Amino acid sequence: MKMLLMEGSSLLSLLESCKSLKQGLQVQAQIIFNGLHREIFPMSRLLNFFSLMGSEESLNHSQILFSQIPHPNVFMWNTMMRGYSRSHHPQQAFLLYTSMLREGAETPNNFTFPFLLNSCARVSSVGLGRQVHGHIVQYGFELDLFVRNALMHLYSVFRDLNDAQNVFDESLVRDLVSYNTMINGYAQVYQSGPALCLFREMQDSSIQPDEFTFVALLSSCSFLNDTKIGKQIHSLVYRYLGFADSNILLKTSILDMYAKCGLMDMAEKVFSSMKATKGAAAWSSMVSGYARSGETEVARHMFNQSDERDIICWTAMITGYSQAGQYSEALELFQQMEGLGMEPDEFTLVAILSACAQLGALSFGERLHQRYIKDELVGQNSILSTALVDMYAKCGSIDIALDIFHGIPKDLRTVSLFNSMISGLAQHGLGKIAISVFREMEGVGLRPDGVTFVAVLNACSHNRLVKEGKKLFKSMLSVYGLKPQMEHYGCMVDLLGRDGCLDEAYDLVQRMPFPANSVIWRALLGACRLHGNAEIGDIAAQKLTELEPDHGARYVLLSNMFANTNRWEEARRVRKVMDDRGIQKPPGWSYIELNGVLHRFLASDKSHLEAKELELMLKDMTTRLKSAGYVPNTSQVVFDIDEEEKETVVSYHSEKLALAYGLINSSPRQTIRIIKNLRICGDCHSAFKFLSEIYAREIIVRDAMRFHHFEDGSCSCMDFW
Repeated sequence: MKMLLMEGSSLLSLLESCKSLKQGLQVQAQIIFNGLHREIFPMSRLLNFFSLMGSEESLNHSQILFSQIPHPNVFMWNTMMRGYSRSHHPQQAFLLYTSMLREGAETPNNFTFPFLLNSCARVSSVGLGRQVHGHIVQYGFELDLFVRNALMHLYSVFRDLNDAQNVFDESLVRDLVSYNTMINGYAQVYQSGPALCLFREMQDSSIQPDEFTFVALLSSCSFLNDTKIGKQIHSLVYRYLGFADSNILLKTSILDMYAKCGLMDMAEKVFSSMKATKGAAAWSSMVSGYARSGETEVARHMFNQSDERDIICWTAMITGYSQAGQYSEALELFQQMEGLGMEPDEFTLVAILSACAQLGALSFGERLHQRYIKDELVGQNSILSTALVDMYAKCGSIDIALDIFHGIPKDLRTVSLFNSMISGLAQHGLGKIAISVFREMEGVGLRPDGVTFVAVLNACSHNRLVKEGKKLFKSMLSVYGLKPQMEHYGCMVDLLGRDGCLDEAYDLVQRMPFPANSVIWRALLGACRLHGNAEIGDIAAQKLTELEPDHGARYVLLSNMFANTNRWEEARRVRKVMDDRGIQKPPGWSYIELNGVLHRFLASDKSHLEAKELELMLKDMTTRLKSAGYVPNTSQVVFDIDEEEKETVVSYHSEKLALAYGLINSSPRQTIRIIKNLRICGDCHSAFKFLSEIYAREIIVRDAMRFHHFEDGSCSCMDFW
């Protein structure tokens, strides 16, 4: 017997030095040959070796061994759970746990639960985690530090910081892992204040921070956008750790913090010092930082220089283009990424869907939806579902946007999702449905914010829902405790002005708790143009002159107002002032998407590759319009030219060029969708009504104000825009 024990001890020592599965199997063979496989201790050591080797094959072998043991003890069960908790099949750990309880073979101990909690975190099941927590209480175990840390990690992974904080507060003993888990948890939900407070408490407890502490703190500073605190954390890295240069993770976090705080000069210094150790994360931070600062050319230069472009780097550049208003560039870059066989993640899709929304690129957005976004993912991912709703609404497919919105479970709807839906309905002139969706928010326990009220007040404005708009505006403070801001007063001025209540609108401007900005005065001036009120219009124009002396839109509005009331000399005087000061009217352009390709047209531009075909189609449109009894509206063309030349000017507006292109290149009965940067003029609006009936086409135009759905000779806006 003594000889057997000595042999066993020698074999187990040999097992400790094994580096491969093959070597472990050789030791196992010797254990079996010597009859030691009937002993608990040698088998426990074998299970431990095979289950923790890290390969699928070795873990499978440990499972076979485990199944051959008649009465495994709790140590063996724990060993197997630990192995699976670290594997590609963490759910198996929980299945083993339930088997152990069902068979009644062993009672779990404190070492059982950390492995289980880790498995629950990895399979994204906070529900299972809560069950395990309940079992710990049920069995009467003391929550030691190891288990408490595992519980805090679980709850922080699922961003349930209340439960994580409760476990932390109940712990009489806390170590570095405890603090790091909580600090990182708060950093992940952008709560920088609690993260920094925990760090101070950690310092007071004389617990030395490590690199992971500072990585989490630097992440908090990034979201806080507080450069002063960020620099202090940077200096603390040297105070506590005495280094940063040799630690790539920490150095990359410092770089990322400076880039997110907009301190690109500091970020450049850190980046340059990294030399050959730059990783994909560092390049991504630099690309994202420059793009966020509006320096997209520098960002693209860095992007092109990077040899380690991962999905984060691609997403950073695509997002940068989208945020800078360079939507076409964002789409082109995304197509390059696809060409390399790279799959977009959630953040890439949100960025590119936003670009599609702004461009009105419906075909592109539909392809993204069909190829990358499964229906079940839409229901579960609020950020992605909001981006989809916004894309369809802004591309003119409001019915699909509503279908997606109604398909999202009520408990998963967010304020942002409601805001996108209400805003989309407002743009389409569906004011009553927008108010109905607004009322739904209370039914799911959500409170509207300032953005919500901008959307719903705009919906009222586009539908002359003056009474409802006034009630909603009043309810902001009286019901929801929200103090109306400049943008909300602007919505009300627009609402009252559009309805012709110009005296009331002007009175509201005068009673505002702060001086009106140019947006409000421009809305009032626009209403004066619409209703021909030159008296208040002159006041609004004077205020705009003080605020924006060189803004072209102000002069155009004023000139058009004079033209609408037949005050031609004054209209010409305004235009002369524009010429004398070199003030340019914003150029009009329109987009049309066909077969996934965007085509851009400028007013009066005859340089298009299909210029001859466009010329012929415009003549056909003009001929058919005249036959239908249409008379061009040239009242806003204030130039010393004859009426025939004025008619030519309005016939070459960008939206008409886009429509002509669509009629030439799209199939019969296909809906034509046009995106315009300015407000559609009265002549084009009238012409498009006729043309929708003449060519038997639905024409959808999104201008700077709203959507116009032209069909069978009428427009969805009922001539009110």
